[in-house]
Amino acid sequence: MISVLRQMRMPALAAWPATVPIHGAVGLTLVAVAWPVSWLRVTPFGEYAFFPLWLGYVLIVDALVLRWKGTSLLSRNATAFLGMFLASIPLWWIFEGINHFTQNWRYVGDEEYSLLRYVIVASLHFSIVIPAVFETAELAGSFSLIKRFRRGPVVPISRRILAGSMVLGVISLVALLIWPREAFAGTWLCLILLLDPINYMTGRPSIVGTLRRGDWGLVMALCTGALICGLFWEMWNFWAYPKWQYSISFVDFARVFEMPLLGYGGYLPFGLETYVVYHFLTGVVRKIPRIHLNVGGSISSQRLSDGSAEGRAPLPVLP
Repeated sequence: MISVLRQMRMPALAAWPATVPIHGAVGLTLVAVAWPVSWLRVTPFGEYAFFPLWLGYVLIVDALVLRWKGTSLLSRNATAFLGMFLASIPLWWIFEGINHFTQNWRYVGDEEYSLLRYVIVASLHFSIVIPAVFETAELAGSFSLIKRFRRGPVVPISRRILAGSMVLGVISLVALLIWPREAFAGTWLCLILLLDPINYMTGRPSIVGTLRRGDWGLVMALCTGALICGLFWEMWNFWAYPKWQYSISFVDFARVFEMPLLGYGGYLPFGLETYVVYHFLTGVVRKIPRIHLNVGGSISSQRLSDGSAEGRAPLPVLP
């Protein structure tokens, strides 16, 4: 364990800029206020503490990345940074729709909310999902352990593979609706299988595109970032009110906070799913400006081996 932590070490503090980014200080203030307000259930502010708490987290991590790497999501494109919050809202409402069938989680403490109030408050809270995962992925992408995955095995891609992935995505989604208890794991896979090939074929940033180059760094950074966020989500949720609780088939034991231990495995593909759905949405809704991750020193829309820029390229020639 110690050797692994050493491999994930950060650069020496002496190499960092002397000044602290102001938004990092704002983030620390938000967390310092919202965290106790949430856990102490200070009425009525406690029930609205989720958004400022996570906004603070996002700003803190962005400031860390900026100090560490000299660039961050917020500093590169403030407009696109805000766009991540907008894209998060439909992303999580999709999962809420799936959960209507699987019933893997439920909310406690929102019983007296009107429908309008619930939609507004929930949408505000849902808006932090993509920023939190992307910011943490950028941070994780700078760990030397993650950087090692930037040169991995090349995954061959063909039209048949892309079509097969989309078919599996549709099947897993249909299975969720018909057999929600048995097929609930498809919640964290179906959108990747269905939408990532579309992103690739339309020239948007995609998981398939990075694996075709043999670059596994983005995958590892997103999985690690989502898992780190998951630990904070579950910790901050545990003593909060309103809160969520789980009922997950087959793995509903050995809980860490509210989440069963094996349930944390779902955060790994969830990180990829946020990336896939984000780039699908920004490709469909052009008014949402797109932001690109900087993982291990390379932007996720780096140039492909054939010389075209991913995110603007036509469909590559495939067998």
